[in-house]
Amino acid sequence: MYFPSKKDVWVYPIHWGCVIACLTPIFIGREYGALFFTMPLAILFTWGWFATGYKIHNEWLIIQNGPIKKKIPIKEIKRITPTKSPLASAALSIDRLEIIYGSDFGMALVSPKDQQAFISTAKRINPRIEVAQTMNQ
Repeated sequence: MYFPSKKDVWVYPIHWGCVIACLTPIFIGREYGALFFTMPLAILFTWGWFATGYKIHNEWLIIQNGPIKKKIPIKEIKRITPTKSPLASAALSIDRLEIIYGSDFGMALVSPKDQQAFISTAKRINPRIEVAQTMNQ
């Protein structure tokens, strides 16, 4: 099952402003050599905007942010907690879930649009996942 990332309103102008800034050499009519560096950034920003999401497939949580993918075995997830952590992550919203997994307590931050469905889908595969009390309401 696929869960797209929630997108905060304040992220739109920042994200697309960066894309437009990367493309300014086209609009100002000179410095086309700079496009060699800025065009790949614009492509990565755009790709990340449209392809940030989370897929639960078989027994894996696949976190995708543009071309970057991370796979976490759902059986290794220990705890899911709501957070507003601003750490860099594959999330386009500050309304996030902190996922603690593995024997070395790895951590991932995600921001699925439908958090309750995301958690219930993961718990169907691994009922031992601890979920914060605020999420159970």
